[in-house]
Amino acid sequence: MLDRPAIFPLFPALVIAMALAACSPEDPHVLTDYRNHQRGAVAICYNEEKSTIEDVTAMANDICRQYDRVAHLTLLQSYQCSWTTPTQAYFACVPRPGESPPAVTPHLAPMRHDAPLPPG
Repeated sequence: MLDRPAIFPLFPALVIAMALAACSPEDPHVLTDYRNHQRGAVAICYNEEKSTIEDVTAMANDICRQYDRVAHLTLLQSYQCSWTTPTQAYFACVPRPGESPPAVTPHLAPMRHDAPLPPG
């Protein structure tokens, strides 16, 4: 009869622990790309157990700051992203109160094979 290694009884527990670690909440991440940001739209996925709406708003503000604007929360939806980051927050990049910044100009050019951006 073959001798089993001493770790064999721990193998199922190790597999379960690895599976649970893979399901832990992720950090918030931006779902949209720079072309959406140029239009003033930012979507961020996050887990409400790990991050707050203030953290997510700060991320959106970092993106909107590139266009001399601030992030304004327009929509909050549950269960729209991945299982580990289920909540999706939509922001609009709007001018600061009392300011009238120039129109958003693209910082990055679209690729040659991309369709041109519509005006406005």
